[in-house]
Amino acid sequence: MNEFRFVVYSSRKSCDLTYRIKKIPTGWDISYIAINGHCKPDGTPLFYSNFEQDFINYPSSFGNLLEWIWGQINNGEMTHEEAQLKLQELADWVTICEKSEPRWKEYNLRTI
Repeated sequence: MNEFRFVVYSSRKSCDLTYRIKKIPTGWDISYIAINGHCKPDGTPLFYSNFEQDFINYPSSFGNLLEWIWGQINNGEMTHEEAQLKLQELADWVTICEKSEPRWKEYNLRTI
C-alpha cells in the first residue's frame, strides 16, 4: 500500500486540510479538491500549487525532505507505517510554519 494522508492546517480556511498522496514510480500522485495529479519526488509542482492556492506557509527545505522520504520508500528502506509517520511529521512542520505567521489586521487578518 503506497497511499498516505498528509494533514496540514490552513489559516485561510481555519481548519485542517487532508491531502491524499500516493507514491508512484516517478514521484507522488496528489489528490486534493481542485489540484490533483502527478508531481516529482520533491513535490513540484502540485504540492506547491496546493499550498499557494490556500496561502499555506511552508519551510524552504520541504521539498528536500519529501524527496528523501520518497527515496527511502522507493529503495525499500522505509515501511509504509514509518513513511506515514515521517510524512505527518513533515505536515506538522508545515502547520507550525503556517500557524506562526504574524497576523496583522492591515495585511492578512480577516475582519468579520
